[in-house]
Amino acid sequence: MVFEDVEHAMKKLYRYCLTLTGSPWAAEDLVQEAMLKVYRMKRSDPGKEFSFSYLCTVAKNHFIDEKRKYQESVPYNEELYGKEYGSIEYAGLIELLLVNLPLKQSMLITLKDVFGYSSKVLRVSNESVKTALHRSRKKLKLAQESGIEKPPPTHEIIPALLKAIQDSNAMLIFYYYRLLEAQNFNVKRSNSESVFHVIDPDGNILEIVS
Repeated sequence: MVFEDVEHAMKKLYRYCLTLTGSPWAAEDLVQEAMLKVYRMKRSDPGKEFSFSYLCTVAKNHFIDEKRKYQESVPYNEELYGKEYGSIEYAGLIELLLVNLPLKQSMLITLKDVFGYSSKVLRVSNESVKTALHRSRKKLKLAQESGIEKPPPTHEIIPALLKAIQDSNAMLIFYYYRLLEAQNFNVKRSNSESVFHVIDPDGNILEIVS
């Protein structure tokens, strides 16, 4: 055993991770990642002792690495959405996507087409991405041309989702999408790695690795 009372250590670590991430869902994932790293180190060096402070350091370093990875500058798709957008325009864009597209398409076009997330990160084949984006763009264009306004989804979540996207915080993006339609889809996470399966009401699955 790495710790005498693993459950107690995980509860303490969760509280620490919650202060780092500000998100219960992200904190749970960070606890899992930190514990897995320490267990791997324990297997490779059984005689090594690990303190709780070291466990917190592992969690913090992983959090910083992930944050740095997702904060890389990503070019904006000017051809489709225009040259410049301030926070209000970004919020309007996100609302436009959520109103006019199914959840899966909205997530995909937000992460891939707008903010440049790679197919590798999204765990979607290039052909699937191309097909989904083509359909999504076509549907958005038709919605804009029709001039028919639909009621926007849960306004209070839009600013939080917007900030998560602008900060390139993938885990929070998924978390807020989850809140938007919590009764219409579910998220399953692998026990071995940070893989999220977003399942919509039609049974379609979008697998994402963070």
